[in-house]
Amino acid sequence: MTTDHSDARHRFAESLDEVRTGMLELGGLVLENTRRMGEALLENRLDLARTVVGADEEIDQRYSRLEFRVFEIMARQQPVAGDLRFLVSATRILYEIERSGDLAVNGAKGLLRRDGYTLPPHMHSLVARLARASADLFARGLDALRSLDPEAATAIDRADDEVDEVVGELYRAIARNAENIGFDLAIELSRIGRYLERIGDHAVNIAEHVAFVVTGSFPGGDPSAIQDE
Repeated sequence: MTTDHSDARHRFAESLDEVRTGMLELGGLVLENTRRMGEALLENRLDLARTVVGADEEIDQRYSRLEFRVFEIMARQQPVAGDLRFLVSATRILYEIERSGDLAVNGAKGLLRRDGYTLPPHMHSLVARLARASADLFARGLDALRSLDPEAATAIDRADDEVDEVVGELYRAIARNAENIGFDLAIELSRIGRYLERIGDHAVNIAEHVAFVVTGSFPGGDPSAIQDE
């Protein structure tokens, strides 16, 4: 009986590792696509924008399979305490990753809708800073998941404030130059700012869910946290 219980526990632990590995692989695909989207915008590359859009199908399929796997594990194993906390958080982390992928696709589709566009130098610089910073934040969110670092959320949240500042600079630059660049492009650039800002926000959320997995509470506290027995 003890051996059977030990084997079952080992298989369950392998299932949890499978989920975390799958989340990291999915996140890697989204990170790659986010960086492609930034490059497409900055270099006015329609071919790369099409690659971003085309890559989303695999991301969506992997997301669906992983989400199903998480619910399957919960239904069959009836986990409690820390294991349940991990699986519940996995559903949220998967959502954060998948939504980030959608935002990268939205940016690429905007470039394709306009059949490409060239950014004025100052705005090009701001978008470059923003694209790099949001991708770096997302990478740090994945690193937090990889290492299960409960302290990462605070540092990533601080870094996200810097991303928000760059977004603010971009919006002000758009407002000052809207007539010169054309209102259609001004609207599209405002969307780009929002997409990249939200990718940074998703990175913060991933790190906060990691903190919840490890500690049983979100940074700042959450009364719905699932505590260890």
